[in-house]
Amino acid sequence: MSAEGTEIERADTLIRILFTLLFVLIGRVVEFVIMVVVLCELLISLLTKKLPADGVRNFANRTVTYLYRIGRYLTYNESDPPFPFADLPAELEPPAWSSRSAESDALGLERDKD
Repeated sequence: MSAEGTEIERADTLIRILFTLLFVLIGRVVEFVIMVVVLCELLISLLTKKLPADGVRNFANRTVTYLYRIGRYLTYNESDPPFPFADLPAELEPPAWSSRSAESDALGLERDKD
């Protein structure tokens, strides 16, 4: 069923405006957190020559998923507001790297040693 002809009550729109303002602010904070995590992960990788801990990468993955859900809500692609009005979302995709594969391919940057 198409949503184009669906009417929305003004009261619902006013509530959505308040939620939108709230989630725009939350989204900015989450973006900042992601930026800090990315910088820390890069620093960890630079210093240790290894992937950051699984917990750090899983946190980053779930945080990116949460930001994605916020964006879907803000753009009317989801009707239910995300966390804290719902459970935190599960990861959209599992991590692509594992600790064992990273050590064998040196973060995918290892060059042929002739």
